[in-house]
Amino acid sequence: MSDAENQQVAENTPESETVRGQCALCDDKDVVLKESHSIPKFVYQWLKDTAKTPYIRSSLDVNVRHQDGPKEHLLCGPCEQKLSILEKELAENFFRKIANYRQQRSVITVTESMRVAVLSIFWRALLTTKKLDNERTIEDGIKLDAFLAKAKADIVAEKCHEKIYLTPFFGTPPYYELPKEASYNLERSIGAQDMRFFDNPHRFFVTFKLPFMYFHIFSDGWPTEEISLSTEFLAGDLNIAQIKSIPNILRNYINHLHEEFQQSLSKMTKANLEQIRRDAEKNENITGSDKSMKRSS
Repeated sequence: MSDAENQQVAENTPESETVRGQCALCDDKDVVLKESHSIPKFVYQWLKDTAKTPYIRSSLDVNVRHQDGPKEHLLCGPCEQKLSILEKELAENFFRKIANYRQQRSVITVTESMRVAVLSIFWRALLTTKKLDNERTIEDGIKLDAFLAKAKADIVAEKCHEKIYLTPFFGTPPYYELPKEASYNLERSIGAQDMRFFDNPHRFFVTFKLPFMYFHIFSDGWPTEEISLSTEFLAGDLNIAQIKSIPNILRNYINHLHEEFQQSLSKMTKANLEQIRRDAEKNENITGSDKSMKRSS
């Protein structure tokens, strides 16, 4: 079936059947569950608006085109609306001021609502991927569940007690002495959510990625010198331009993801490469993806 036919089928297909169950946030039972994005929809919309083609590809399946990010039936209507309000503030007053190809804002005012919004992304991103194949031990799973329960309580109370850290990609690459060729991913990739565990002592590092930024959280047990390389995402004025360091664990994770991305490119078929070329030719504008590609070369 051609892409045009696929689009036509999508347009003529009725809405998916109603799904009922227990809301993952408020715990109300037998309610209609909305399809919730693990990473907010506004992020994927930004990606498409600044891209050369109207499609999204994942390094997990580079030969498949997507039109939206992953989502699943997770929240009831009121809880979905509650998080949407938080996300709107985060999108308009923080995200778009950094993920901006024209002029990044050097000083941004962070609110408690933004912190709760970021925590809600941690919660959803980890909750919706916890069943994927991983090498976590029973002890790791206990810590993950405890983190999710604590985050959930904070989201319900609309008060974030976690120390969240931010790594923005501001100015001109290379960023933080990372490889310049990784800049495209640093500016445009989404997701990368993970809770990575370490021993002696047993501890974790949890992170997720939005365009032009990473957020991360340390558990107890991390050395002070590692935490000191991070910038806390606190309520108040945050000077993005003054952030000059990142923790080594995040640096290693970024390098690991860049290597995985490079390997995934080699798996793309000639047919898909040709499809991307044809799609890109339809857009004669200079897009954000064009700018990121140029800045990473």
